Amino acid sequence: MKTILNLILTAMSAVTLAANNNSANVRPISEIEAAVIVQTQEEAKEKAKDDREAKLLNARITSTAFAEIGDKKVILNRVRNEKALQVEPTKIKKKEAVLDEAAFFSAEVKEQKSLTLSGTVRDGISELWWIFDEQHYKIFTNANFLYFSGFTEDIEDDETVYSVFPIVVEGSSKRLIDTKGNAEWQPTHTDFTKGQIEYYVFKSSGIEAIDAEALKPIKLMLEFYRENLEQMRVSYENAKKIHSARAIYLKANPPKKRDVIINSAPIDKSTRNAVSK
Repeated sequence: MKTILNLILTAMSAVTLAANNNSANVRPISEIEAAVIVQTQEEAKEKAKDDREAKLLNARITSTAFAEIGDKKVILNRVRNEKALQVEPTKIKKKEAVLDEAAFFSAEVKEQKSLTLSGTVRDGISELWWIFDEQHYKIFTNANFLYFSGFTEDIEDDETVYSVFPIVVEGSSKRLIDTKGNAEWQPTHTDFTKGQIEYYVFKSSGIEAIDAEALKPIKLMLEFYRENLEQMRVSYENAKKIHSARAIYLKANPPKKRDVIINSAPIDKSTRNAVSK
């Protein structure tokens, strides 16, 4: 039988990110702005592909062969081998590093850990699970972890740097049914204190006590969430609008069907090790 432990997220030590966080500059975008952004991006992609095709087809082609692979046409061009320019290696005078022994031993060295966090969000309540020291942990929290979508930054405290890989999806709000046909317990918003970030920890059978180390990265993420909630929400909503706008744009403007163009040149032994412009 599983035991439920309710913990309230209280004030913690400062949470820092290994990379620069630009979320403070995020502002909400409208659906029209999302459509303009997508159109600009997709048109730029098509232009880049057009330019690359033109460059390949404007090479000094000496012979051409064709092949069909599925619904793709493959164009194999033999092109003239332009004489490469021999480039003298750049001579760089290396400066010998001077090791400051005192600085070496006083330098802060943090432990590096990785965490793959899986989860499902139902009606804004997140069910999260992960493995720590071969033990399975699961929590429920009223923090919406969908807002961590695309989160690629390391999160750290004074001792450890965590590389977090959140794999979180949106699920149905319907109650889950276990193998015996009973509805599994899931908290609702009434189970959490209004205005607080809380989480329920499920202790799997066989674990005598919750390992504080297993919960540390989750607490850091929740602290970061509390401090950056509005910007995270805006970023998530913007991404949803962009995703929707891209689906609409591509349906109305499907990408141009393109041939596969491969240019190859005979190897010139005299210039094999040279670098060409």
